[in-house]
Amino acid sequence: MAMSCDSVEGKAALKKALRLLSSEGVDGALMVVERELENDPKNWEAWSAKAEILYFQKNHDMSMQCCERSISLNPDNALAFNIKGNILYKLGKYKEAIECYNKAIEIEPLFVRAWYNKKMATELQLKKSRLSVHYMASHTVRPEKR
Repeated sequence: MAMSCDSVEGKAALKKALRLLSSEGVDGALMVVERELENDPKNWEAWSAKAEILYFQKNHDMSMQCCERSISLNPDNALAFNIKGNILYKLGKYKEAIECYNKAIEIEPLFVRAWYNKKMATELQLKKSRLSVHYMASHTVRPEKR
């Protein structure tokens, strides 16, 4: 997977954002990423970082927009596909989430988080489909025995 950033400053800003995320929380990290995007609106890594931060803030609509922007700038962006999958998973759209995780894995076969997320979404999708089959079976009209 091509993970190179166009600018050295962009990479440094993203590393700083990740450090801030762990030490100062999401607001500091988001501020750094937004500053980077002001300087370089085509920085797909910064869009991915912003998507992830917004996802942690439970701002799924904005996070999805950032994922889409990041993917449009770099279609080989496994992280953005994984985040997009996470959003869809939270919305109960397991089939679409699995498709995103599959894309992330196709791009980055050793992306452990995407494999784990795919497993979780698949299990919930199977559970959901079993429940609906069970519900349908229990509500069908059966002929009376004579």
